[in-house]
Amino acid sequence: MVFLTLISTLGFVIFLILIQLGILQQKEEAFASSLIKNRTPALTRMMLFFTNLGKAAPTITIGLLLFAFPDTRESIAPQTATSIFVVSGLAYLIKRLVRRDRPINHRLVEEKDHGFPSAHAATSAAMYGTIAMTIGSLLPQAVLPMAIFACLIAFLIGFSRVYLGIHFLTDVLGGWFLGTAVASLVTLLFMT
Repeated sequence: MVFLTLISTLGFVIFLILIQLGILQQKEEAFASSLIKNRTPALTRMMLFFTNLGKAAPTITIGLLLFAFPDTRESIAPQTATSIFVVSGLAYLIKRLVRRDRPINHRLVEEKDHGFPSAHAATSAAMYGTIAMTIGSLLPQAVLPMAIFACLIAFLIGFSRVYLGIHFLTDVLGGWFLGTAVASLVTLLFMT
């Protein structure tokens, strides 16, 4: 977990620097254009579902449900709630400091705050990552299925943000790195 925390933190810092330097801006715009050209009504509905799954209400609901069940109340809920709280605060603070504009063309959903890092990507990586790492530490045979589940959900939520024109790809990548760093650090701290 220490290695994952360090690698994720390094990945986040690298994307933060790349954004500040504007090195990837043209490539990101080209990637966004290719997604826009390939939008379909069915795929758009699916992406709206996943972007809504990453909003505050579903995230809080899942966090509260973990406290509702005796099996997860002490083993999973506290670290998951901690990860959600920490990553939400960090994403909010970093957005205010970096002040990166969101894409301006072809948005299917409107957002008012800044783009980097994607809070949806960060929160989904932190929440599902913490759940997966905690279950994996309690049930070693569940490590692979939980890791696949966490990565898939976080991927779909993050990708939906780029598909819908709300974020640049590096906003989402930065969010995933931030969320993974928080999840691994919080899980490590709760395990010790």
